[in-house]
Amino acid sequence: MADYTLGSGNVFKDLGLPSPDERLAKAKLAYKINRLIANHGMTQKEAADFFGMSRSKMTALRNGRLKGFTIDHLCSLLDKLDHHIEIRVIPKSSCDTQQTINVAVI
Repeated sequence: MADYTLGSGNVFKDLGLPSPDERLAKAKLAYKINRLIANHGMTQKEAADFFGMSRSKMTALRNGRLKGFTIDHLCSLLDKLDHHIEIRVIPKSSCDTQQTINVAVI
């Protein structure tokens, strides 16, 4: 029987990458943006034009290469897609993990 390690729920943390919570939040926001683009039936070029960004930047977003995107920028793209961004601040409970940033994709 093979040994395995249970993941934390954040692949970026499991890989030991810096700022894993921020990376996961950006990935979830990008996922939502890409779903909305697909739901609107936009091509990559149409989406780039709609957002006012270069096609190469749009390609990076589509492929999850998010180094050039801030959380703020991704939120502004969601706003352009007529989606509300909600930020909640709540106290930690005793059962919370170390995660400080959480994005719920609905």
